[in-house]
Amino acid sequence: MSFNEFKISYSRINAYLFCPNKYKLIYVNNFYIPANADISFGQTIHKTLEKYHSLGGKTFEALFESYDACWQNDGFISPQQSFEYYERGKKLLENYFASFKTSRAKILYTEKSFDANIGKYKFVGIIDRIDETPEGFREITDYKTHVNIWEQERVDKDLQLSIYAYACRNVFGFTPDLISAYFLSANKKIYTKRNARQIEEAVNLCLETAEKITAEEFDPDVSKCAFCDFKHKCKYNVKGTEELT
Repeated sequence: MSFNEFKISYSRINAYLFCPNKYKLIYVNNFYIPANADISFGQTIHKTLEKYHSLGGKTFEALFESYDACWQNDGFISPQQSFEYYERGKKLLENYFASFKTSRAKILYTEKSFDANIGKYKFVGIIDRIDETPEGFREITDYKTHVNIWEQERVDKDLQLSIYAYACRNVFGFTPDLISAYFLSANKKIYTKRNARQIEEAVNLCLETAEKITAEEFDPDVSKCAFCDFKHKCKYNVKGTEELT
């Protein structure tokens, strides 16, 4: 395996931390996670908001037009399920627009990509949104489209937000004053902070994980089999080979 062009990302790190063999299946063996309703819905909402804001949208009609243009119909098990998610998305966007139109913050970037140096590795990623308040504060926001709202503690420990804070400081040249996870289904933001120690710990975790990946340390974590997208394709599935393909 050649790592001359190897880049790390939150998705890669997260896959490895879940199970090293899952990482191998996705990024070495080129297995693909089958589309499902939640994945398609999440991609639709992210693309909708990117399109809407990139076009300078001001009205709900424009937001809804972006929604229709970006709708993905893959992964739904029935037309009824597709309809239910579509209606859920309409409600989500109605609530989002009601909050957005009263906001005084200026959107600086949507889906802002970055390429940061972490040790000898390149770390790539995309920040969903970067705003600037009238007071001059910078806020980075990560959209969450799943139904469950995280507890404050989980947001405070979220690796992705720590990496975003690192990227802002080392790529874009500013330290974010506000960091938020925006749970769109509930139209609720949960704010968090990152200090220098927390960012350093996140960077070290990424470096340690990248070293294990480049060393091809792919021992499976069989405690996760029941929750894995590849439980029917992985030879390490603890339920036995009768389920494997």
